[in-house]
Amino acid sequence: MKKLLIIFCVAMLAVACQPVELPVELPEDTPVEQPGNDQETPEDAPEDAPEDTPEDAPEDTPDDTPGDTPGDDPSDLPDVEESQHSISILAIGNSFSVDAMQYLWQILKEVGYEEVALGNLYIGSCSLETHAWNFKNNNASYTYYTNDSGTWTTTEAFAPLGALQERDWDYITMQQSSGKSGQASTYTPYLDQLIAIVREYCPDSELAWHMTWAYQGDSSHSDFSKYGKDQMTMYDAILSAVKTAVLPNGEIVKLIPNGTAIQNVRTSFIGDNVTRDGYHLSYDKGRYLAGLTYAKILTGCDVNSISYTPEAYTYSDKVKAAIKESVDNACTYPLKVTASTYVPSDDVIDYNKASLTEIISWEGYDPDDYVQLDVQMRKFAYYNSTDAQYGSTMLNQDNADKSNLVQFVASEMFDRNDLPDGTLIVQRSGQQYRPEGWVSLDAVNSSSQRPANQTGYLIQVNAKWWGDWNYRAFNLSKTGTPVLTDKTAQEVIDGFGIFVPKSRGTGSFRK
Repeated sequence: MKKLLIIFCVAMLAVACQPVELPVELPEDTPVEQPGNDQETPEDAPEDAPEDTPEDAPEDTPDDTPGDTPGDDPSDLPDVEESQHSISILAIGNSFSVDAMQYLWQILKEVGYEEVALGNLYIGSCSLETHAWNFKNNNASYTYYTNDSGTWTTTEAFAPLGALQERDWDYITMQQSSGKSGQASTYTPYLDQLIAIVREYCPDSELAWHMTWAYQGDSSHSDFSKYGKDQMTMYDAILSAVKTAVLPNGEIVKLIPNGTAIQNVRTSFIGDNVTRDGYHLSYDKGRYLAGLTYAKILTGCDVNSISYTPEAYTYSDKVKAAIKESVDNACTYPLKVTASTYVPSDDVIDYNKASLTEIISWEGYDPDDYVQLDVQMRKFAYYNSTDAQYGSTMLNQDNADKSNLVQFVASEMFDRNDLPDGTLIVQRSGQQYRPEGWVSLDAVNSSSQRPANQTGYLIQVNAKWWGDWNYRAFNLSKTGTPVLTDKTAQEVIDGFGIFVPKSRGTGSFRK
């Protein structure tokens, strides 16, 4: 063992300039012996069936709206080796890989890659055991998400070996289901079995492990009880499982430490506010952070040189700095939490209870520069812009027999003059809205897709937010779309606001 450790240390010195290679910053007690690969694939199908995804909740589906495309000015791009013109990454994952890769194409383009190809073999809540079984039998059980143009496309009922045969992937990433991520015993023998199959078809691909994150402190996820419903207990268990069951495997050459990056940012003023439902990452800060971590580990890029942010959300300089610091620290010290220097201050606010003007101020804007619109709301109502019968009509208990009306509140409709550039759309934590859009007020939406739900605290309206839409309205709900009472519907209304800049210029306006 001593001899092996000496050899290991010499090898580490040889790659000191590449801190993202595995093993990285390993504690002295991390095992380095290679595990055996002689276990056989189980004869019976795995028992852990994926969890059902709610019909109306696209949490595990990549947003197929293209993000900002980085500019063409080479001086704005981080340095990339001249030979690195293309990069391809395949994830064997679940909803957590969907979260981590949502903005990865745009980030990699700004890093300097001319061609970026991403793939994600997805089954909700999928474990290593299920992946190993499906790959062995080439079961057409996957949704295959791909992105080579900035837009995610979907292929259902996909057999996994087709993805392995599709191209010579530069990187293939793997991960455990979130509930089992801190249970080292659930990794064996399935990780070895999965790697053996991947190696058969992609012998030259570099394999990376995607270390996922602990749940939010008050998460209601059923698997949280495995960790005493304690976030740090879950995080420590994930670290232990990675050290025990992943790092000793010589086939895994990179560790993507999103579990640590998320835990790092939770020590900042952002706090435990980077998930949208207690475990999936928030669309704004959480997914952005995870994409930056993926990019830094796989390319070695400087995240501080990346100016791209998802177009649908607004990020203050302080928020971006805290996120990038957390990513940098995680990539340097992947197996421990590094406290943020952007610490919570005495005036830190609770996004569940804060006033909307407090949220505006905390996100870096001056509330005195805005006037809040008096938005007309209707409880137990919503729009569905793609509904052939209702189109632009607000569905409510007077005109529609829909059982899910009690889950929503609907706003009045707005045109471009009502919500000019610079308008802030604000909401409290624990709720979401769908910014429905119409090109014209015909019976059926004349655009090809319905806008996705938004969980971010604040966005700033601009031309990209409007896009081709000429009219917009908002369906409000609690996160997870539970049934609302009259009281909780009012809470949703009070937790949402639209603030128009006082310097709005001409156009209709209602106080």
